[in-house]
Amino acid sequence: MGLFTEEGVLTAAAPPREPIWELRGISKAFPGVQALDDVSFSVFPGEVHALLGENGSGKSTLAKCLAGVHQPESGQMIFNGKPIAFRNPMEARAMGVATIYQEFSLVPSLTVAENIFLGRYSRNAAGIIDWAAVRQATIEILESLSLKIDPEAVVKDLSVAEQQLVEIAKAISLRSNLLIMDEPTAALGLVETQHLMELIHRLTAQEKAIIYISHRLDEVFQIAHRVTILKDGRRVKTAAISELRMAEVVRLMIGFDIQQHYPKEVNTQPTPFLEVEDLSTENGVNNVSFSINVGEVFGLGGMLGSGRTEIARAIFGLDRIVSGKIRLLGQDVRFHSPSEAVAVGIGLIPENRKVDGCFFNFEAPKNITISRLKEVLRGPFLSLSREYRIGETYVKKMNIHPAALERSVKFLSGGNQQKVIVARWLFSKARLLIMDEPTQGIDIGAKLEVYNVINELTAAGISIMLISSDFPELLAISDRVAIVRDGRILHITEARQMTEYQLIGMASGVGVSQEIERWMELKKVTHPYLQALRDRTNSTVHLAVLNRREMALLYLDKTGYGSTITVSRSGASGPLNCTALGKVLLAHEPPEKLQAWLEKQELPRFTESTITDPLVFAAEMQSIRQQGYGLELEEHEPGVCSIATPIFDTSGEVIAAISLSGSVDEMPSDLGSSSLREAVQSAAEMISREFTVRLSAGDTTHG
Repeated sequence: MGLFTEEGVLTAAAPPREPIWELRGISKAFPGVQALDDVSFSVFPGEVHALLGENGSGKSTLAKCLAGVHQPESGQMIFNGKPIAFRNPMEARAMGVATIYQEFSLVPSLTVAENIFLGRYSRNAAGIIDWAAVRQATIEILESLSLKIDPEAVVKDLSVAEQQLVEIAKAISLRSNLLIMDEPTAALGLVETQHLMELIHRLTAQEKAIIYISHRLDEVFQIAHRVTILKDGRRVKTAAISELRMAEVVRLMIGFDIQQHYPKEVNTQPTPFLEVEDLSTENGVNNVSFSINVGEVFGLGGMLGSGRTEIARAIFGLDRIVSGKIRLLGQDVRFHSPSEAVAVGIGLIPENRKVDGCFFNFEAPKNITISRLKEVLRGPFLSLSREYRIGETYVKKMNIHPAALERSVKFLSGGNQQKVIVARWLFSKARLLIMDEPTQGIDIGAKLEVYNVINELTAAGISIMLISSDFPELLAISDRVAIVRDGRILHITEARQMTEYQLIGMASGVGVSQEIERWMELKKVTHPYLQALRDRTNSTVHLAVLNRREMALLYLDKTGYGSTITVSRSGASGPLNCTALGKVLLAHEPPEKLQAWLEKQELPRFTESTITDPLVFAAEMQSIRQQGYGLELEEHEPGVCSIATPIFDTSGEVIAAISLSGSVDEMPSDLGSSSLREAVQSAAEMISREFTVRLSAGDTTHG
C-alpha cells in the first residue's frame, strides 16, 4: 500500500515478490569513461522502480544494457531466476523488454502507424502487409493512451511532444513484461503527463514491471515504489521511496544539499529591449503584443500547442510575419531569417536540442564558436588553437564535462549538450536569449547551473524570453509571465503575483479570471480544514473542482500521510467516472447535462471494479445525490478506497468537493456509515459556511 514521506509526498510500496529482472555487478566502460562500475539492480512484477542520478551517472547505460543495446563487460543479467545475455535489442525485445528512449527512435519520413509497428506489420494470407489492420491497431493503441494523433500523420510533421507520445505508444504496443521509460515526460505537458501516470498504474495492475528514469522528482515520488540512485557509474542507494525525503534524494544525486532550489536575482532595468506590437504570423501567432526590458526574464506560460514556441520562432526569423511590428531598443526590425536575428544579438535555445541545437559531428569548441566564426579566424583561415582555447574557457565556465573538448557532443549527456548550446550564445554576446524548455531532460545539478547562468546573463544586461512547461520553474525564475493560449496572449502579470494553479487555470481555459480567483480563495479557506481532517483521520485529503469545459476533475489541494497509492497532485486533472470526488461533482450537475455527457462518453476501465455500464453509473449518480456522499471502492486504483462529499455555496450549487482516501486495509469496510463519513461531511459544512461568509463580506482576494 502507498505511503507519504515526512514531506507529505504520496507514494506506493512495492509488493514483496521475487524479482522478474535482476542485474548483478554490471560494469561497462567506453573510451575514457567508466559508465557503470559493479552496479546491481532488480525490478519486481507490478513495480515501478525509479532510476535516478545526474546526467552521466550511468542511468541510460544501465537501461541500454538491459535492452540489449550495450553488452556489459562483467556482471550478470537474470530473468525469472535464470541467467541471460543479449547480443542485440531484438533478443531483448523477444524476451519481453520494451524501451522508450530519451533519444527518439522514430523514422521521420514514416507515418505514425508505420513507426509504431515498424518490423511487425500484420500480413494477410498472401504475405502482403495488411495496412487496414495496422491502422486499426494503431488507433486502438492511441485511444488507450487518450491521444488524438492521426495514424496517417508523418512523424516529421509532429511536434516534439507528439513525437514523444508516439514513442510511448510504440513501446506500449509491444507485448512486454518490462517497460523501460527513459525521460518519458520530458517533452510532455501536464495533461499528457497525467495520462501517462494513469497508464502506468494500469500497466502495474497487469503485473508489468517498469523502470522509470526521470529528472522530475515530483513524478518519481508520485509513481515509484522503489528508487535506485546512481552517481559516477556506481550505485549509491536503493530504498523504498516511502523511506526517502526529496531533499535526501537530491543530496545523494549531486553530492551536496541544495539550499535554494530556484536561485532568482532581479536585474530588470527600466529600458525596453524588445517591443512586439500586434504581431501575427502564418504559423498561428495571433495579434500578440508585449515588451521585454533589459535584464528581464520574461516567461511565456501555456499548455502544449498554445503558441509559445511559435511566438519565439517569429521573433527569431523562422516564421513569416504577416502583420505587426518588432522593435529593438526603439528601432523597427523585421527578420527574414535566423541569421539576421543572430546578427543583431538574438539567440535561440531550441526545444529539441538534438535536432535543432547541437552539431553532433563536432566537439564542443566547434559547437560553441559557430555563432561567431569571425572571432576564430586568422585572415581567411580558421585558427584551430584559438577555437580550442575559446571552447576550453566556456567548458570550464559552464562546468561541461572535459571530454567535450576532444569528443563529439553526441557522446555527452543531455545536460551537457544543453550547456554547450547555452555556451554558444554566451560566446555570441547575444543581447536577447530565447530559451525554449532549457531545463527539459537535464538533472537538478545542471538545472541549478542554468538558473545561475540566467542570473549572470541578466546581471550583464541580457534579456531572456523563457518558455517552460515546468510551471513552478517558470514562475520562480521569471520577472513577468504572459499566459498564452491559441496563439494569443491572454494576460501579463508579475510572476510573484501569480500562483501555479492560476497559471494552469488560465492556460487550460478552465474558466474566466473571476472563477480562478474564486477557486484560489476556496483553496485558501479550505486548506486549514484539510489539514485538521488529515490529522484527525490519519488519511489523505483532497480538494477538487469540476473543469466544466473539459468535463474533468481538477485537483486544487492535497495533504496527507496515510497509506494510499493515488496519483493525484495539485493542478492535475483526473477522471470523473471512477473517483469519489469526480462522481460527487458529476452527480450534482444538471440531469440533462449529465445525460448528455453519458451519451457521448465511453466510460474507461481502470480496474476490475470500475463501473463502465452507463445505466449502473447513472443509478449511482442518483444514489449520491440522495445520500450526500460518494464512494470509490478500488475503482481507480487497486487497493485504494475513498469517500467524498460536496461543498455548497449560498445558492445551493456545488462548487467543489473534498475526499478522504486510504488503503483498503486501513479504511473501514462500512465506509459509508463510519465516523469517517461524518468527519468529511462536517468539514465540508464548515468550509461552506466560512466560504459563504467571505463571499458575503466581499473578501475574494487571494494572498
